[in-house]
Amino acid sequence: MSQLFAAVYEIQSATIGRPMLRLNLVVNRDNASVVGTATLESVTGDVHEMSVRGHLMEIEGDAPLEAIVLAGTPPVFAVLDEEPTSFQLLMVLPTAWKNGQACFKMSIGKLYPRVVDIRDGIARAVLPEAAY
Repeated sequence: MSQLFAAVYEIQSATIGRPMLRLNLVVNRDNASVVGTATLESVTGDVHEMSVRGHLMEIEGDAPLEAIVLAGTPPVFAVLDEEPTSFQLLMVLPTAWKNGQACFKMSIGKLYPRVVDIRDGIARAVLPEAAY
């Protein structure tokens, strides 16, 4: 039986006026691998998307938790000036009774690079949008 499943998460900063991150992921529990896309939407409506891959891991403790570590996979060829060039994320997955926590960093732009750095992210699982 396959241990493959899709997961969609939205991460928002606890600070008002910060960008929102949406993760569309496919998780393989057999080898703990994760692949998908990270889409960052700024407060001005700009959308930046990057392919990501990473690992699913368990955090031991009184109540075991699961976490995902992701890194962006930038394109092999030259990147347009306003495209993401790097991405890193650490997210403790949300559970049925508690929101998850996340921190991430995305670098955008080639000529005039800027960094979006969120350290107080609140992660929630959401239903995938239907494609029409």
